[in-house]
Amino acid sequence: MSTERTVDWELAKRCLAALQRNSEGFLGRALLIGGAACWFYRVQLQQANDPDFFLPPLAPQTEAKWLSKDIDFTGIFAGDALELLSRFVVRDAEGNSQIEVEGVRVGFAQVGLTIDPEEALREAHVGSFHHEGQLVEFLVIDPVSLCREKQALVQRRNQDQDLLHLALLREYLPWAIVIHAQQLLEARSGVPVEEQQQFANFALALRRKMPELLADARIAQRLKPWLEQDTLVRRFIKAQLQLA
Repeated sequence: MSTERTVDWELAKRCLAALQRNSEGFLGRALLIGGAACWFYRVQLQQANDPDFFLPPLAPQTEAKWLSKDIDFTGIFAGDALELLSRFVVRDAEGNSQIEVEGVRVGFAQVGLTIDPEEALREAHVGSFHHEGQLVEFLVIDPVSLCREKQALVQRRNQDQDLLHLALLREYLPWAIVIHAQQLLEARSGVPVEEQQQFANFALALRRKMPELLADARIAQRLKPWLEQDTLVRRFIKAQLQLA
């Protein structure tokens, strides 16, 4: 297997599609983390083409730093993964077993600097995309937990890739809270309790783990036209975001 950094989102998608085709239970048990998870959120932000929240154009040498050598998961033991993905097991030069999909090593982390695997699985998001006419669904770490982990990694080792990932997530999260709030505010009928609870959980996670992101001035600026009127939904959102 090549040790060069080659994994972008297109290659990550091919790997995830292969994992879904060849192991019915793996993507429902393993949680995507690391650089591939950052790519998932990066693509969402880029596709939104939002004028206020965006990733600026990157020079080719900077884009290269986004590439990874492998795809990482948590929430599953390596031994269980070897059993579920037996057709992808290869041996390295020292004779150790590892999993390789589409030429990419699949790694497993039982703990992170800030990630608790059990909590991360409870708060996981379901990601999806279409590949060769097939819907691929997978568990991906929620962006708030991923952002806090990347912040801890920057403080620990200060690598360029972690800095780029952190910058992306610090742009993604204010955008995501604004879009979620706007969807509630634009609802023409009553907002379902489930959607209100999802928004409240998102805002609470930000307050607990990355509170400085809720102070982003762009959030209040974007929501101001909706929040000037006094309605129950507007009061609810102002309370969750602690806006004056």
